[in-house]
Amino acid sequence: MPRNKPPLDHALRTLGLIPRLYRWAVASVQANHLGRELSLRQLSVLYALREGPLSPGQLARRLRVTPAVITGLLDRLEQPGYVRREADPEDRRRLRLVLTESGQEVSQEVRQALAGDMAAQFESASPAELKELGGALDLLERALAALEARTPTPPESEPDEDAEAPDRPPRRASTKRR
Repeated sequence: MPRNKPPLDHALRTLGLIPRLYRWAVASVQANHLGRELSLRQLSVLYALREGPLSPGQLARRLRVTPAVITGLLDRLEQPGYVRREADPEDRRRLRLVLTESGQEVSQEVRQALAGDMAAQFESASPAELKELGGALDLLERALAALEARTPTPPESEPDEDAEAPDRPPRRASTKRR
């Protein structure tokens, strides 16, 4: 009977699977022309908004892109009606981004296509293997939840539009003498 691998080996194996899963999903979306005419970045915006409305700044932080990139993506997603910008009900000076029914539909199509392909690979597994996989996924979800809970996240509130950008030096006060 083989000895169980230590947790470190399982962790390394899991970390190796995540990029492979991502590469497969990206290649599948591109090869099968999933997501209609949308780019992978545009699809990532739709996926992020599936969890609920976000401000443009929150979305930029979540996708780890600049606000300028988000503005361009939103312009291209708003025109065909996948995303809607609206005033935040708690602070009407701020915008929030909402996934429209059409945006929900296209993101769901991609998700279903990918899940269907993966499910087809699990069809040859025995009931015992599927049960074991379910238990392993439960463990992985608990581990990720614990890691997320102890990982600092950037603040969800947006800085004022007029505030200095963090990568720009502060404005200097005038040094004119009278």
